Amino acid sequence: MSSELQHENHLIQLRAKLNERKIKLWEVPYMQVEGDEQRHSNGVEMLRLAVQFGAELGIATELCLRTLTALQRNALDKLQSKDEFQRTGLATVRVRAPTQTGSNREFDLKVQVTETGGQLCELIGQRLSLDARKIKLVCSGKIINGVRTLQEQKVSNGATVMALVMACSEEEAKRECSTYDRVHKIRSDAEMLINENDSSNFLSDQSGNAIFLPKNEKQALLMGLTLYEKGKAAMKADSCEEALLLLLEADHDFRNCNSQLLNVVDNYALLNLDIVWCYLRLKNLNQLPDAEERLKVCELKFQQSYGKNMARVAAIRGEQSNEKILLVRLHLLKAVLYFHQNKRDDARTMFRVVETELLKLRIDDDCLSRLMECGYGMKECRIALRACSNDVEAAIEFIHSQRETRRVNERRSERERQLYRTIGHDASEGGDTLRLKLELVDQLMEMGYPEELAALALKRSANDINGALNELERNGEALQAELLRTVLVDEELQAKLEALGFGGQVAQVALKLMANDYDRATNYLLTNVQNGRYSEGLQRAIDVLERQGGSSSSSSRKGSVSEGTDQQPAAAASDQQPSTSKRTTSTSSDTSADEAKRQERKRKKEMLDLLFKSFSQDIRTTADAHLDLPLDEEMNLLEQYKKLLGME
Repeated sequence: MSSELQHENHLIQLRAKLNERKIKLWEVPYMQVEGDEQRHSNGVEMLRLAVQFGAELGIATELCLRTLTALQRNALDKLQSKDEFQRTGLATVRVRAPTQTGSNREFDLKVQVTETGGQLCELIGQRLSLDARKIKLVCSGKIINGVRTLQEQKVSNGATVMALVMACSEEEAKRECSTYDRVHKIRSDAEMLINENDSSNFLSDQSGNAIFLPKNEKQALLMGLTLYEKGKAAMKADSCEEALLLLLEADHDFRNCNSQLLNVVDNYALLNLDIVWCYLRLKNLNQLPDAEERLKVCELKFQQSYGKNMARVAAIRGEQSNEKILLVRLHLLKAVLYFHQNKRDDARTMFRVVETELLKLRIDDDCLSRLMECGYGMKECRIALRACSNDVEAAIEFIHSQRETRRVNERRSERERQLYRTIGHDASEGGDTLRLKLELVDQLMEMGYPEELAALALKRSANDINGALNELERNGEALQAELLRTVLVDEELQAKLEALGFGGQVAQVALKLMANDYDRATNYLLTNVQNGRYSEGLQRAIDVLERQGGSSSSSSRKGSVSEGTDQQPAAAASDQQPSTSKRTTSTSSDTSADEAKRQERKRKKEMLDLLFKSFSQDIRTTADAHLDLPLDEEMNLLEQYKKLLGME
């Protein structure tokens, strides 16, 4: 048990005794007032109080006296700073700087509330002999803005500010200087990746199901989720200072997202849970008001996602669902909060609940070894054994069931994304009400209609299958024209079709109509091009494509264009080449410009691939990683607090 935690325990108990008996240590008889109203501690009265309280609480008299004296000194300092603030506007701010050694550096600073957060950083940097740009300040669960004034951010006299810095050894100082820079680089990298992939309106849940997001909310939510993942990676690496910064940054982005999605998924609940966990790991108990509010948010979100007491999850997955592991940490943090609020009976009750839950979630080492010998990974095994109460055979079935469910959902989600891209469906303002129903698409495909045309018809009819059938029967040509307009041709597939002897224009038409499906496009051309002649349907599609702006530059580059000759040998096709030098110059210019664009796209893609690889290397890859907690830290904390509460 840490001495810091033991000292906090004594402070909590003595403070409660003083409040209970309405004893004010800054007044007579515990203070003596002499000439010029100078106050001095009355040693006799303080000793008498220490003997009395020490006997009642089981604290040694000397230790009790030191703690009471510290409380008295703190009370006098607060009175003095309050008086000074009222007279001069000069506020006293308590600064706590957690270190990696587990202790806290604490000191008071005088500052005008009209000064900015950046100026407070400068003062703290001077006090700690650190570059102020490398310090981040947190107060009441929010990162202090360096530009706005302290008054605007509700940082006033008596506020406690956490300064996120590291210990000052040479090696740790290097890490300290990199923390600020790393957090800002992570945000800028995330912004670049999200902006470059702005066309996607989907995310996926843990099971691989696609989740629709309106465009105006997508970016904030994606940024929040991305920073949250990086924060969890920092937690796993035991870098709690960096983790807390990233988690609070993520919290800021989540708060900018108005999506109702946050009410039905557990990401925001887990974020709040992890922020409070970081407070505890950093021993920053002065953030208790924010911690209490965050745990309330977490508990409410869990109830919305899982049902009260996990009832909804238990009904679907059984009593031993892995989601219960989240309740262990929530209940543990609530118990710790009760302890520091001196609600000791409530704390004891909640710690007993935690102890029972931990026993139920204990993993049998022999079962774990047997399951891993079958070739499954550690995380997958732990999750499965917890879900199946250490039944190895059931755990194997659970693993395969989970894998298959995810595979099915991911295939369905990818199909939905691809279909939306193909038909140019933009439901960004309509939410789930404008999502196409794939089961209706499948019904139309069973009737013989191509998938893309079926989807377009459903899009026009707002998922009314009768209306879609009417569209397909009466407006088939209009649907084909729309498909020709929306689908972007895959140049590599076009080149493969041209290599078979088909002209560039008909290759484009086939790929557009078949949504870049090479096999279907090949079959379409073999069916609709006979002896160099086009079917009426293909000819109409070519005419529509020409009216929409003609074929892409790739067909000009290949020079294989003309009506009626696309399946002729190359020598015959050459008769159709442009004959004037002006057309030749134009084609050459277009080819050069297209090549430059392709090279630029290739370079940008390579850069983004490298950035993504670097950015994502420490982010979890398994969907259920948040359910795979070893629970060792939870067990250690439980034992520490049980000792403080005399529960052994």
